[in-house]
Amino acid sequence: MENKYLDLKDQPMTDIVKNLTDDYHVYFQREMKDLATLTTTILRVHGREHQELSKVHRLYGIIQINLVQRMIKEKADIFPLIKIYDKRPRKELIEEIFQEKKLLESEEDDIKALFKELNKITNGYLPPQGACATYERAYDSLK
Repeated sequence: MENKYLDLKDQPMTDIVKNLTDDYHVYFQREMKDLATLTTTILRVHGREHQELSKVHRLYGIIQINLVQRMIKEKADIFPLIKIYDKRPRKELIEEIFQEKKLLESEEDDIKALFKELNKITNGYLPPQGACATYERAYDSLK
């Protein structure tokens, strides 16, 4: 995904939400699927020699599930409220949006902890000496 600067200050919130769901979520889901394939492949091919790959595969699977659930919750619980607020701003809606966001923040801490553990297990996402291209790509993508 191209890392480009978007000037969001003058955009309607509905457009921002559409951008998130149409671009970011689609890109992220594709990347997560590719990473799932990569982590499965390196576990299958190198798991016998590198026992940590079982943990890498398991942790990534948990992270992926959590991130997908987060996107579903955003799309189902927060984004509709933002769209309604964009058409008819009300204090109650803003409070509800922030309440929903606060619920997701606690889950973010869990995801961050999983990534921290994954970083530790992979020695900072450093593939072993002589690792194949798939192994290197998996660790680079995880990073």
